[in-house]
Amino acid sequence: MKRMYLLFYTVIAIGLIGCASQKEVPTDHLDQGPNIVRYQGEVTNIREVKKDASLEKQFGGAFVGALVGGAIGGGSAQTILGTSGAFIGADIVNEKYGETIDRLILSNEKGIEFQCLVHGHDFKVGDNVTFTIVENHVTAIIHRGLQK
Repeated sequence: MKRMYLLFYTVIAIGLIGCASQKEVPTDHLDQGPNIVRYQGEVTNIREVKKDASLEKQFGGAFVGALVGGAIGGGSAQTILGTSGAFIGADIVNEKYGETIDRLILSNEKGIEFQCLVHGHDFKVGDNVTFTIVENHVTAIIHRGLQK
């Protein structure tokens, strides 16, 4: 039974770390620095994506779900219901506290594409933008007319 819990928590931890790897970029200013490359380009595609709740909220929901599920069952059913309850708890938290954000596909002057997540729905396909890149990752984006 302890192996089942260890396996469960390992899978949850790896999944949550993988989901938290990409973050939103600022849309009100451009970054500056020695390693930053600035490009002019346009938005070529936009996809709405569901961003999960914070790691703390997901863990709290999974923990409460595991407690409730484990309390309902007895014997081997307790383990099964505890594990199922943890997944259900995390899913409920994501539905309540998650949000919808935009994944922009950007193309620079040379046709090279980049992706980034932005909060709000300020950009449209075909918008002319200026964006900054560090190590092939977009760090900031603004409409070209707003550049200072």
